[in-house]
Amino acid sequence: MKKTLIFIAVTAIILILIFVAIRDSFNLNKIITEIEKQTDLTITLNNESKWNYYPIIKFNNNITVKNNADFFKIDNADIDIAKKYWPTSPINIDLIAPSINVEGIQLRNAIIKSSYKNKNISFEKISSDLIEGNINAQGKINIENEMPFEIDGSFKNISLNVLMNQAKIARWNRVKIKISSPNFYLSGTAKNNINFNKNLKGSVPINGSIFFASTEEERFGAALLSLLIDKLPGLSSISDSVSFLLAKFSNIPSSVHGTLTINEGLISTQDMLIENDQGRASLTAILNIDTNIIDGKINFYENDEIHLEAILKGNIQNPQILVGGKVFAEENNDTPRDIKKLFEEGIHSLVDKLLKVDD
Repeated sequence: MKKTLIFIAVTAIILILIFVAIRDSFNLNKIITEIEKQTDLTITLNNESKWNYYPIIKFNNNITVKNNADFFKIDNADIDIAKKYWPTSPINIDLIAPSINVEGIQLRNAIIKSSYKNKNISFEKISSDLIEGNINAQGKINIENEMPFEIDGSFKNISLNVLMNQAKIARWNRVKIKISSPNFYLSGTAKNNINFNKNLKGSVPINGSIFFASTEEERFGAALLSLLIDKLPGLSSISDSVSFLLAKFSNIPSSVHGTLTINEGLISTQDMLIENDQGRASLTAILNIDTNIIDGKINFYENDEIHLEAILKGNIQNPQILVGGKVFAEENNDTPRDIKKLFEEGIHSLVDKLLKVDD
């Protein structure tokens, strides 16, 4: 009987110690305060919290999370937080959010499964609808100091046009691009939004599609240019370049594949290929994330030789596309022409001007 009482007393003491340890490590207000202090986030509990204590400690509520600079916001998300009774076990955090806004980009129907221990958050699952596609990833972040993070995963069928429009970077009407990545990787620090781009690094293999839309008026103008070559021989190179681009790449779905490299505020590619049954082109470019200034070159091939060289310069919203190369060699003029400006102003307007000059 005495041994039984001793066993019960020891067991009770152990249970009390475990409860005290768990209560301290699972102090929700303490965890929220710590996260807010380290991350510059504001966390709001929208409803009265619900608790369960068996067989595990479990808490659920509806929350809103936002960054003080409006860079990041989770609105009306259901959150479940659970912890086993063993003192050293991690705190499991599951989040279901109808919408997550990251600098204007909308992630819909997001599901995040994570665990928290010793100021480290491990993300076992991050999934969300993104525009017409989706993203699936996993990663980790330390909420101390500069908050270093790593994330890897995949995404499918993302409209680059809509993505840049949501982020207020660029609005493209003539070119439609959709991209997927089978295994992207990103790392950086999340403590300071100002240094976020500078510290961001990663590799994003890309495959997808690109579609350049042209009009009947442009195709008619190109045909008219070709008819005027005999009368105005100086039009030969312009006519050749316009006809080449329209024949090989306009209104024809093309595949795009290569790798984007992110480092020190720059996104670059050295091996991006654009291909279809009619033509092939390669892209090398560097984009400054902070200024949205692009500097690049597109080589268009004919029979495995460079037929056209297009230089990309300026803001990605409306860059110059300066064309030179083989088709302009006959003019002995090294000055590139802005082919995009020609399409924007209308090929027919160029024809009208030339005919007036000739008259």
